[in-house]
Amino acid sequence: MLHEGKTRLIEFGRFAALSRQRRGERRPETFAFLGFTHYCGRTRDGRFIVKHKTEGKRLTRKLTALRQEAWRLMHESLTTQHEWFAAVLRGHYGYYGRPLIQRSTASTAKCVGRGCAV
Repeated sequence: MLHEGKTRLIEFGRFAALSRQRRGERRPETFAFLGFTHYCGRTRDGRFIVKHKTEGKRLTRKLTALRQEAWRLMHESLTTQHEWFAAVLRGHYGYYGRPLIQRSTASTAKCVGRGCAV
């Protein structure tokens, strides 16, 4: 049985943008699945592509946890801190590092490096 609050039918795909534009509506809807927000996009030569970006809620939750852990490791040696941050970033890149999502993963590394407030 499908959960009513989590399941919905959306217009998505190659022709969704065109049909919504003809009706005077905005861009096709996005949906979140497996930690990514999926949305309709176009390649540089105009072909349809499903684009992905890290889901906002999940990224915020992870950066908050990283900040708390960084405070815990504050008085450890730099070698220990570096090893831990490197392992965290390797894991993040391993899961979220996909083609066409470089901007998101690069901004995560920048946030980790300078200690972004979330």
